[in-house]
Amino acid sequence: LFYAAKDECIAANKKYLSRKLGLTKDQVQRLQTDGLPNILTLEDGVLEERVDWLKKRLKLKNKSQIRKIVQHQPHVLAKLSSNLAQKIDYLQTRLRLNDDSLRKMFLEAPHLIPCSTENMEETLNWLQTRLRLDDRQLTKLICRAPYTLGCSVSENLEPTLDWIQRRLHTLDEFTISRVVQKMPRILHLNIEANLEPKFDWLQHQFNLDDDALGKMVQRSPTFLGLSIDTWEVKLDWIERRLDLTDQDLSKFILKAPSILNCNIESNLDLTLDFYIDALGNEREAVRLVTKNPSLLAYSLEKRLKPRLQETRDAGILIDAGCLRRIGQYTDDYWKMALSFVRDHQELGIIALP
Repeated sequence: LFYAAKDECIAANKKYLSRKLGLTKDQVQRLQTDGLPNILTLEDGVLEERVDWLKKRLKLKNKSQIRKIVQHQPHVLAKLSSNLAQKIDYLQTRLRLNDDSLRKMFLEAPHLIPCSTENMEETLNWLQTRLRLDDRQLTKLICRAPYTLGCSVSENLEPTLDWIQRRLHTLDEFTISRVVQKMPRILHLNIEANLEPKFDWLQHQFNLDDDALGKMVQRSPTFLGLSIDTWEVKLDWIERRLDLTDQDLSKFILKAPSILNCNIESNLDLTLDFYIDALGNEREAVRLVTKNPSLLAYSLEKRLKPRLQETRDAGILIDAGCLRRIGQYTDDYWKMALSFVRDHQELGIIALP
């Protein structure tokens, strides 16, 4: 009778997971993990009740969000306790998260669910103290990289940060903190297999001393998340497309290292074509971009195209100087410059200040 009842529970839970949550047969089968509590053996109705609770507490919006947590942390649902509710409450209060941010955090890092509140509190306190973060900065860092809460301070975070400070010894503690805030993932990169080879490659490739390396990382640390192979492909494209020498290429990248984050097909190539089309002269466009590398890193859809259209609508002369301003002006300065031209058109002003 026991085994018959157990089989009935398994059948009922499989049916719920497949019909109500949309898991495939293989996905359901993988939930039967040896050595962990099994959600398939829960009594009839219990699994659905627990999923409903989690759905309501995290305000999950659709089946795909529910499936993600069920698939990644099934054992949590198998032994759901009041500790989970306390943990969620703690994070929402400690980080002052709204419901959307809370939901996003657990969807991006479902492995946080089984982590203890004590360990997360230790990590948060260490980050805030070591990086000298206020509450807002701490929340922003965790929202960018929620998986940081699942890392050990003594075994992962502290040794990595200590190494980064030694390796980038020309940067002060405040600057190192800013680097980590821009790219929290840097604390998760393996030193021997990732960070050290990349720093060595950058110094060799661009002939950088420690000070220049530190400044490059300080300006745009996010490119460190890409592989050296990816950098090389982009550098080859830039060197060939802009007809640069090795020395010119080094100067180009050091001016705007964020370019290494850009995709060739969807960013660099299309953005260069934008300047060529706007000027009607490829050589002049290449010269403009070579002198101002950051122009390749701006968003086509959010900045360059709308501003070019506004420029044309205002009857402003489109030349290299105008395009540089279209890219580099801040939103506030752009609005002010455009307003100035519109207000003084009767005086014959057709160029952006």
